[in-house]
Amino acid sequence: MANRASNTVVAGAYEGKPVSNSGRIPFIAIGFAHALNLDPSTVAEIETIDESSEISVASAATRGFIGEMLFGPIGLAAAGTAKRNERYIVGIVFEDGLRSVLDVDGDLFRLIASSCAR
Repeated sequence: MANRASNTVVAGAYEGKPVSNSGRIPFIAIGFAHALNLDPSTVAEIETIDESSEISVASAATRGFIGEMLFGPIGLAAAGTAKRNERYIVGIVFEDGLRSVLDVDGDLFRLIASSCAR
């Protein structure tokens, strides 16, 4: 997890602020103990600007090697299960007219999309 890029606002309103969730509610942490929930009451529009999904070659090779050593040729298939590093660049227009661009992982993106669905 150390290599994982953080979920942040990369441009616009709240630039540099972290994006997170409290279980089922995604939010932008705008100050100490202050959060802007990302839901239909605050978000007017959401748009996916860019999506990337990469498999780490090193991860796939390592998993394949270990799998083959432990389980033979069948273990080599473990290389195909290497973790995907999904990143999404998301544009958000807030109800008050402010705009932000977020860089988030796949899990948080799906949570934001479902939370903001009207």
